[in-house]
Amino acid sequence: MSALLVLALTFALPHGMRAQSNSTESPYSRFGIGELSQKTAGVSRGMGNVGIALRSDRFVNPKNPASYAAVDSQTFIFDFSASAGTSWFVEGSNKDARLLGNFEYATMLFPVAPWMAVSAGLMPFSTVGYRFGSSQEIEGATNKQYTTLYQGSGNISEVYLGVSFDPIKNLSFGVNGSYLFGTLVNRRLVDFNSTTANNLTNIGALSLHGFKLDAGMQYAVSFAKEHSLTVGVTYSPSLPLASRLVSQKLLSSSSSATPQQADTITSNNSYHTPNAFGLGLAYQWNNKLLLAADVQYNMWQKALSGQPHYQARDQWQIGLGATYTPSEVARSIWQRMEYRFGLSAENSYITLPSNLAYKGYMKGGVSFGLGIPMVDRRSWVDLTFDYNHLFPQETSWVHENYFRITLGLRFNEAWFRKIRLD
Repeated sequence: MSALLVLALTFALPHGMRAQSNSTESPYSRFGIGELSQKTAGVSRGMGNVGIALRSDRFVNPKNPASYAAVDSQTFIFDFSASAGTSWFVEGSNKDARLLGNFEYATMLFPVAPWMAVSAGLMPFSTVGYRFGSSQEIEGATNKQYTTLYQGSGNISEVYLGVSFDPIKNLSFGVNGSYLFGTLVNRRLVDFNSTTANNLTNIGALSLHGFKLDAGMQYAVSFAKEHSLTVGVTYSPSLPLASRLVSQKLLSSSSSATPQQADTITSNNSYHTPNAFGLGLAYQWNNKLLLAADVQYNMWQKALSGQPHYQARDQWQIGLGATYTPSEVARSIWQRMEYRFGLSAENSYITLPSNLAYKGYMKGGVSFGLGIPMVDRRSWVDLTFDYNHLFPQETSWVHENYFRITLGLRFNEAWFRKIRLD
C-alpha cells in the first residue's frame, strides 16, 4: 500500500509542479531547448548513466524499453527520485555558486502476461535555468551605468507508456511512446538604475509539444555457469514538435509596466526530436559483479537546423559503470548493499559563435552510488553522489561544476501472488 500512496500523490500534483526543477543554473541552457536530461533511473545514475544493456526484475530501466520484460510475473515496481546539490561557475576571475533542487522522475513497471510487461512514468526531458548579468557605462553620461540581466526558467517534461515482450528465450523487444510538453522562458532586462527611467524587458516563451518514440532490443546469453552477457540496442526516429514562440517587449518603471510589442510565431517543423542510435554491453558474474558500457549518437544537427542564435551539432554520449554486491544472502546489510561506480562523457548539442567559428563544450562526470535494501529485502533506497564538470572549447567562456546527491525509493510489491490458505 505504500507504493500506491506515493503513486497517487505523485500523479495528483498540480500540472505546474510536474517534473519541475531547477536542476541547472547553466547560462548555456539559454540556447537550443535547454539542458538535456538523462533518461535513466537511480540504479543507472550511480553507474555513469548506462542502461542500454541493463535488465533486471528489481528496477525500472526506461533507457531501453526491451528491459521491461525481465520483470517478475508477480511483481509491481514503483520508483521515484529527487535530488539536491550545488553548482559553482568560473569565468576568468569571476566565481559564483548556486543551490540546486530537482524532482527527478516517477516510474512504474508491472507484468500483464508471462511474456509481456508494461511501464509508465514521468521524467524531465530538458531544463532551462540561469541568471547572470553585467554592468556597463552609459555612453555620454558620467558615473552612470546600466545593468543587463538575463534570466531563464522552465522545462520540457516527458510522460511515457512502454511495452516489452520476449517472444523467445533470452531475446526481448520493447517500445516507449512518449508525449513531450512544456514551456521555456527567457528574459532580458535592461535596468538603468534610476527611478525615473523606463527599463526595457524582452521576454521569449517557447512552448513545445509532440510525440517521441523509442524502440529497443536486448539479447542475453549465459556461459560458464555463473557468467552472462547482454547486448542492447536502441533507436529513436526524428519526429516533429509543434512550437509556439511568444515574444514580448515591456517598458517598466518603479510604478508601472507597459506592454510595447507582442508577436507570436507558430510552427510544426522548426523543432524535432533527433534520430538517435544506442549500443550497450553488460557483463554479470554470479550476481556479484556487473559491468556495463553505453555509446549513444544523437543527430541534433538536422533536428534543430536553421536557428538564428546558435548551431546544433550531433552529440555523442559515452558511459561506463560497475556494481558490486558482496553477498545477496548475508545477514549484514553492508554485505547485501550494492556498491556502484560510473564515468560519463558527452559533447554539447549546441554551438555558439566565437571569432568567426562556432564552438561548444564537453562535459565529464563521475558517480558513486549505493543500493540499500529495505527490511522486506525487495524494496530499495538508491543513493547517488555525482560530480560533473563542463569545460567549453573557448577557454574564456564559463566553466561549470556540479555536485548532486540523488535519493530514490524503489518499492517492489508482490501484487500478483496468489494467497494460499493452509
